[in-house]
Amino acid sequence: MPPPLEQSAVIPTALMFSRYRSFLEPVRVELAPLTIIIGKNGSGKSVLTRLPLLIASGLSPSANAVLDLGAGGVNHAARFEDLIHQRSAQPFTLGAEISDGRRSLSFITTMRYVVERHALGIEAFTLSDQDGLLVSIEASRPEDIGNSEGLFAVRLRETEAASTKEVRFVGLFAESVKDNVDLSYQLSEARKEFAAAFDSPCYLGPFRSEHGSSARVAHQGARGLGPKGEHAIDLLGSDALAGNEDLGRAVEEWFEQAMTGNRVKLDRIGSFVRMLVHDPIRNIDVDMSETGAGFAQVFPIAVQALGMQTGNISTSISIVEQPELHLHPGSHGALADLIVSTAARCDTRSRYLCETHSEQFITRVRLGIAQGKIAHTSVKIISVGHQSEPNGVIEPIRAIEIDAEGNMDAWPIGVFDEAFDDLLQLQSVQQGEQADEGRA
Repeated sequence: MPPPLEQSAVIPTALMFSRYRSFLEPVRVELAPLTIIIGKNGSGKSVLTRLPLLIASGLSPSANAVLDLGAGGVNHAARFEDLIHQRSAQPFTLGAEISDGRRSLSFITTMRYVVERHALGIEAFTLSDQDGLLVSIEASRPEDIGNSEGLFAVRLRETEAASTKEVRFVGLFAESVKDNVDLSYQLSEARKEFAAAFDSPCYLGPFRSEHGSSARVAHQGARGLGPKGEHAIDLLGSDALAGNEDLGRAVEEWFEQAMTGNRVKLDRIGSFVRMLVHDPIRNIDVDMSETGAGFAQVFPIAVQALGMQTGNISTSISIVEQPELHLHPGSHGALADLIVSTAARCDTRSRYLCETHSEQFITRVRLGIAQGKIAHTSVKIISVGHQSEPNGVIEPIRAIEIDAEGNMDAWPIGVFDEAFDDLLQLQSVQQGEQADEGRA
């Protein structure tokens, strides 16, 4: 096998899956510095957006199961069998690709639900690099599927025939092959590289916690936000208590510029911290928890994005669902600008996934491309359940390409069409009423 990747620069570059949830056929989703996921409700957007969390759970060195259904503080499914397309008895696959910019590694793990054990078992595993297959591992006996160790047919790139070996798995990954020290070492090193690339994804769900900005004694040493952003103020407070207030200042400056002049500031008395918002009408500072939901919802997102820029949040993959939630449409563009600037600044060391229902958000991203704020090659729009024309074929996944001027090569029907359709109907009704008045 080739030497390991440069671990300091390894980032996730693609996700692969088949027979997973609503997706039947094999799918490969390329991850750009900024990947935007769109689609109708129920199309599978959230399933795709949250997939890195699930894969990360299976790459953890401490994984005690193939996958953790509660990975990242998210309920991915109630039962393992719910992960399989139509809950069938067929196997399903999950995998990922990582790269350091020069070389790439990818793995695909084939799993099956073992009814008798109410657990997932590994049926096959492949590891590849940019030149092709490195090793293929397939179960030799059905009874070994579901065991952490079992007999598998192992075939290396340089050999034609497979040999039967005892293989040990940790989570999704083959960890060791009995009586083959070199292969065991190489598999172990590859797993470490994948684990590093997927270590501690920074995930924010669609409903951010209002407690994320509530006054309290800061949890010193905080490094994560929590799936609802509930630890956002702890991150700022811990940073301030350590004498480094770069992140706090960045958040304050962004709010003043982006949120129509509403300034915020981190107020600290000893280890007690709170976020204050300046009320320009009453000319007083109030606790953020006393303001509307919009401030509390966007606060963790600002901390996430700016924390990536300042280095306070160190992760190879950040995820946010519906960042526009509870925000006035006039602020959607400013939020898009923030995420675009973060993706552009961190493009060589992280990937940003954003699931959105906001047309204004996407339009502002396109504008950013046209203005040269981010390269068009650094942005991908993934349309889930894509349909280009009425009664046309529905594509489970469609990658929409964007050129340097912000033009897109496709767009799904029925997504963001409502305002235009309603306007046409309104004009039709108005014209009909005018015609009736003329006849009267």
